[in-house]
Amino acid sequence: MAAGLGLLAAVAALPVVGAAGVALGDAARTFNQLPVAQLGQVPSKSELLDASGHVLASYYPRDIFRNPVTWSQIAPVMRNAIVAIEDARFWQHGAFDPRGMLRALSSTLSGSQVQGGSDLAQQYVKNACILTAPTPAAQQACAIDSLSPTGFARKIRELRIAADVEREMTRPQLLTAYLNTAYFDHQAWGIDVASEFYFSVKPSQLTLTQAALLAGLVENPTGYDPVAYPKTALARRAEVLAAMANHGYITQAQAARADRQPLGLHLSSVPLQTGCTSPAVAYAAFFCDYVLAVMRHDPAYRQAYAQLQTVGGLKIYTTLDPKDQRAADAAVNFVVPDNSSYYNPGHNVAAEVMIQPGTGYVRAIAIDRPYGFGPGQDSIDYAVNSQYDGGVGVQTGSSSKIFTLITALKQGIPFGFSINARNGMLAGASRNCQGQYVPPYPVLDAAGSAENGNIPLYYGTTQSINAFYVQLEAKVGLCNVVKTAISMGMTRANGGSLLKGVGNPRSPTYQYPADDLPSFTLGSVYVSPMSMAAAYASVAARGIYCHPIAIIKIIDAMGRSLPVESADCHRVFSAGVADAANYVLQGVLQSGTAAGRGIGRPAAAKTGTANGGFYAAFAGYTPTLAGYVSVFNPNDPTGAGAMVGYRADYREYPGGGLSAPGQMYGDNAPGAVWEYSFTHADLGPPVSFHPPPAYYFSLGPGSAPPAPKKGHPGRGGGGGGHGGGH
Repeated sequence: MAAGLGLLAAVAALPVVGAAGVALGDAARTFNQLPVAQLGQVPSKSELLDASGHVLASYYPRDIFRNPVTWSQIAPVMRNAIVAIEDARFWQHGAFDPRGMLRALSSTLSGSQVQGGSDLAQQYVKNACILTAPTPAAQQACAIDSLSPTGFARKIRELRIAADVEREMTRPQLLTAYLNTAYFDHQAWGIDVASEFYFSVKPSQLTLTQAALLAGLVENPTGYDPVAYPKTALARRAEVLAAMANHGYITQAQAARADRQPLGLHLSSVPLQTGCTSPAVAYAAFFCDYVLAVMRHDPAYRQAYAQLQTVGGLKIYTTLDPKDQRAADAAVNFVVPDNSSYYNPGHNVAAEVMIQPGTGYVRAIAIDRPYGFGPGQDSIDYAVNSQYDGGVGVQTGSSSKIFTLITALKQGIPFGFSINARNGMLAGASRNCQGQYVPPYPVLDAAGSAENGNIPLYYGTTQSINAFYVQLEAKVGLCNVVKTAISMGMTRANGGSLLKGVGNPRSPTYQYPADDLPSFTLGSVYVSPMSMAAAYASVAARGIYCHPIAIIKIIDAMGRSLPVESADCHRVFSAGVADAANYVLQGVLQSGTAAGRGIGRPAAAKTGTANGGFYAAFAGYTPTLAGYVSVFNPNDPTGAGAMVGYRADYREYPGGGLSAPGQMYGDNAPGAVWEYSFTHADLGPPVSFHPPPAYYFSLGPGSAPPAPKKGHPGRGGGGGGHGGGH
């Protein structure tokens, strides 16, 4: 250090210093007392990984495209090239290099940019300063080299930090750190992104000519840009090759041969692709968006999201199953293709969510739209709640009858229990959770007709008869049904409680609390497909509800685990109740409103259709995977966009032919999407449902239709939600 102080004092005698000598003397006297500013964590790429550990998407904080690599991942020729041209004495000088510091200070005091003016340690400190600076002004301050007090003070600090860095790092560590922070133009920070951008190779694969070109860039990335100035770049490459030959890294003959080679650029945008708009993650873009939205919104991820936005370096392990995601993505785009005026003339949206029962793991989110913010793209994730970049929610039609069914089974109502019901009857008189009277209303079946007579529970469910279910809801208690839904994770699409209204009670658009709506069992409350998928997953898991989870763990750049959200799996109804519900809902696929939609293994389902073709839905599951599909028009679902006439057309699966039902029902496009996706999903070996407790058969199986038979809703008559409410 004494030698260093002598060097600094000696610089005051340089002819170029003049009046700056006083400032230099002051700086020299305080050099030893300067606080050693810690270099902050240099921003680097974060990665979202699927359940198999494969990278889904990359996220660069503050658009700093940087991905650090190790010493062994950098070709030796690249290390040699950068040393030869930037710091030829790198392997000889120690932590305090008098010659290098003299050049650096002389360069600063003269205001010039002398080649080799700073050694690699000093350049690393400057680059790290720029990369960790929180604002553009701070970045500019890091780059100042002038006679100004600010520039000179910065240089003194840079020298002190560089001296400490050289003491703390080995030579290979320092060279690796430098190459990971060097700037190579075109937003490429570090050798990994630069190698990929200019040559489409990893830094370990760089050739002599490629390494020489990249090494030459760091002195003046813009001026030597080979894309904009190829001749200048070639001349600079020749300088690097000559330096490598002069310092013994290559022979003169090798330098001459390399100098005759063309630039050999093979540009790639891959390293600059970032976030959920990257083409590489297009098949799972909405899942990607959901993960980032959860991190942004949920308190459990506050620390991780702050790091994601500032320093990065995270590995975010998600629950996405690639096979499930590709199956769901293919299904929505096959059945309801957004770009087809033939198969989807109504430009309807299809959204599907897949959740693993018993864990809450979100295995797939698929929307039949290209994700993005440009023309023909959509960034609204119609499958999730609005706080996670979702829409306003969907009506669920008769798929919400699951909550009334579970409530009835909890109260011991057997499969053969019958209610006298007829289409158009007044039904639903009940009381809300405050004990206030809720009047009945006339109930219509979505298909325009219904079975009339004494309808048993099993039959009324598999045929999705509205008049039966609204009366069943009144019998078991509207408040009880809503509370069952809440226990199964249901909220409004905005995340609010079902027991609270939305908006001004005096407004005609006011949304009443669910316990004030006898049409709740018919799906009149706007919720998200994600919530419905999780609710059905709890039935598949034999009464265990798990909060949907998309992130398993997060590891930071230091290898530390950051907090993540828990699925909080817990029992919400008995296994026997779940087994009974599974038994009934298997009948939907066997003889009910979705007869023929089987997937060749044990499965259960429930269709759903809102009034007038406004919304259509299909909930389907096996013991290993639950899925929920919603189809609707995103622009005017309850008006001109209603899925009737040609606006109900879709592509059938299997077969692939055009289907024109005249009105969209749950077993139409939603059922086809589910069948397609679950035929190709990662379901594992077939697993059977457990048989229901015997006492549910105490009044018989309940599978016989009432007598006399007055009509049949038919395939697709999945029961509709009465959308009127109050």
